[in-house]
Amino acid sequence: MNLPYTVGQRIKRAKIHNQFGGNPQCGISSSGQVDAVFLFTGDDGNNPYQDKWVSGTRFEYSGQGREGDQNFNRSNPNGRANDDLKNHAKYGKEVHLFEKSVDDDSVVVYLGQLEYVDHDFKQRDDVDGNSRQEIRFELQLLHSEPVVDEVATSDEETLRELAEASSEADSTSSGRSGQSYQTSELVHDYALSWADGYCQGCGEEAPFKTPDNDPYLEVHHVFRRADGGPDHPDTVIALCPNCHSKRHYGRNGDQFNRELIDKLRDRARRKLGDVPSILGEDTE
Repeated sequence: MNLPYTVGQRIKRAKIHNQFGGNPQCGISSSGQVDAVFLFTGDDGNNPYQDKWVSGTRFEYSGQGREGDQNFNRSNPNGRANDDLKNHAKYGKEVHLFEKSVDDDSVVVYLGQLEYVDHDFKQRDDVDGNSRQEIRFELQLLHSEPVVDEVATSDEETLRELAEASSEADSTSSGRSGQSYQTSELVHDYALSWADGYCQGCGEEAPFKTPDNDPYLEVHHVFRRADGGPDHPDTVIALCPNCHSKRHYGRNGDQFNRELIDKLRDRARRKLGDVPSILGEDTE
């Protein structure tokens, strides 16, 4: 199907359902008019779900169902929605992701097309605070990166130049509210290379190694991309999962994010000799 949205486009959610059907109240909304499953993410302040990007192209999404164990039982609406996502390829459906805008509850930002990779179950509290089994979907973002020669990650200056060029290659975008919401692989790699295996929030060593024996850290954009923040090497920082969660879910998350911006400004002074204007924006 040819979805009539470009990545980063802001749309009234009601307009999506008016055109394609689906439940306007659910996070997983299967269209009754086209072969598509629409996913909606975004914290509304009373949300038991915790969706997140775990890499530049991998998205972790909570299953549907606010109370009790989540399942794939097609005899109930929540189970049917979860099954539609898990088996979207089998049913011939595409998956498209939208994020709610922080400045207008009625508006969502189109993030792009994904595909199901895997899922597992995690023990978490539901909306009433009761422990339950929650489905955690692992989804892969479908996109193409600029073709560049392989570069050694030890050559930080070259990697930064390529990362900046990668960001500028998507100049029709401004992060998630432009042409390309997802993190450029080169921008992602630059943040990890600069961190050198240590969290830039708490300063501790990465908590574990990946199957490729690389230190596991998560890349954070200090300016929220859903609101037009750039996907740029000067505005990303590598954090351990705890610090990343602290920024997004902690009571003092905004203050912590301002501290991260200050660290990026200090890095720019050391590496570039000056603070670029891109770091002069307001925090999210």
